[in-house]
Amino acid sequence: MKKNVKPFSVLVLEDKINLYVFVVHCLSQIKNIDIYILSNKEGCEIKYSRKIKNYSLYPKASNEIEWLSNIDNEVDKHDIDIIMPVNEYEIETLIKYKDQLKNRNKLVILPNLENYYKANDKGLLAEHLVKHQILTPKSILIKAGEKFDGIKNLSFPILTKPTLGFSGGEGIFKFNNIEDLNLHLNSKNLYYDILIEEYIEGYDIDCSVLCKKGKILAFTIQKGIVDNISDFAPKVGLEFLFREDLFITVEKLMETLNWSGVAHLDMRYDENDKKFKVIEINPRYWLTTEASEIVGVNFPFLHCLASLNIDFETPRYKQIKYLNLKGLSKEVKANKWFLLKLKFIFCNTSIKYYLRDPLPLIYIMFNKIKSILKN
Repeated sequence: MKKNVKPFSVLVLEDKINLYVFVVHCLSQIKNIDIYILSNKEGCEIKYSRKIKNYSLYPKASNEIEWLSNIDNEVDKHDIDIIMPVNEYEIETLIKYKDQLKNRNKLVILPNLENYYKANDKGLLAEHLVKHQILTPKSILIKAGEKFDGIKNLSFPILTKPTLGFSGGEGIFKFNNIEDLNLHLNSKNLYYDILIEEYIEGYDIDCSVLCKKGKILAFTIQKGIVDNISDFAPKVGLEFLFREDLFITVEKLMETLNWSGVAHLDMRYDENDKKFKVIEINPRYWLTTEASEIVGVNFPFLHCLASLNIDFETPRYKQIKYLNLKGLSKEVKANKWFLLKLKFIFCNTSIKYYLRDPLPLIYIMFNKIKSILKN
């Protein structure tokens, strides 16, 4: 990986679920990158970071065009080289309205709008996967307000999930019989489309990618090994590994979408037919972006290089285990002696980012203590 590159600056756009913090942590590992933040929220901990060059706070924009104008103002003021959105709303808005952005030539590489919609909407993605004969669970789509008339050729157990608008496993339910499914669907005033999908007996496995015009430039494959608060929430512990048959499936999918930019694919290994199947795509940065950097693939940095048309070899990644801070806390609660595994804690968790740049974490802790004292 090229680390000694010509200095450049990146404007990272803050998002509502704080994915931008993970992107900043990754970019800050590379010398000669100036990191700028554009925010509309008061009291953000990242403004206390010594890793950023500037933090700009704007009032919340009343519409997309005003938000684009704020971006252009920051780019012009600081002579920014790269504009980096990290979450769905910011990415979709910039794809949709990029012609209204004066500095659109400084945007990181992104997919076109049609393929973005195919990736982000679970119903459209399911249709695309079937069309291109890419392995995926059997499913049916129920449009908002449409009457449910049975699961047709699906077998229980099944999952119901919103096609858009939810994250972190929210809104996903599992059913073992038609009675419970009918009760769920008929008791809800469903204002959104729902995908009903066969549940696959097996395990979750993910693939993170950076692509340009359908070609994969960098990737990691990771299997969840430490559960979160629910079965459908992102795992808090991972094991990085390589599976060639999974990669071939991902490679075909990204090619059919002519994908540019980053994406995180949720997949599942089917224990019955011994194959990997695509579940969904998150067309954005992900909660374990830091984990990929720790094992050797700095996606935000490589995203910048690809956008600047700087070539690099596909990086190899370490096949190791990783815990985020929640996963580390969970392991320590289960076994206090885990704290003695200092090499693992410093090399295989995200704690290194907070030790090297402690003020944002101190700010968070101070506010939590203040809130507890008030109550």
